[in-house]
Amino acid sequence: MSTKKNVELVKHFYEEAINKRDSTACERRLSEDFVHNGEFRGQAGQQKAVDAFLEAFPDLKHRTHMTVAEDDKVAAHQRWSGTHHGLFLGFEPTGKKVEFTSTAVLQIHDGRIAQAWDEVDLLGLSLQLRDD
Repeated sequence: MSTKKNVELVKHFYEEAINKRDSTACERRLSEDFVHNGEFRGQAGQQKAVDAFLEAFPDLKHRTHMTVAEDDKVAAHQRWSGTHHGLFLGFEPTGKKVEFTSTAVLQIHDGRIAQAWDEVDLLGLSLQLRDD
């Protein structure tokens, strides 16, 4: 696939899985042997991770601000926002609106996302969820 098609694949995956709440996005866009940060998850395991975020932040929205692509890899810098309504990282629901960023590098193989390395600003998110 071209780098342009790889970027489109990555953007479509996040748009479908997060913004559109499409529960088939992992099955359609990820490889069966998908690996996240060195951990085998497969499609079902990654869907559980997506579901955990959506349960904790039911109105979660995602926006890709920047992508850089080379060969079979796409780097995406993203901003997320939502309201905390479920258990997350040990934090009971707070009802607080939060925003946080992440940067992911995704490797594409045979037209699917095969591997991802994610850096999420969990410190910034945790600080927003703590009691003031």
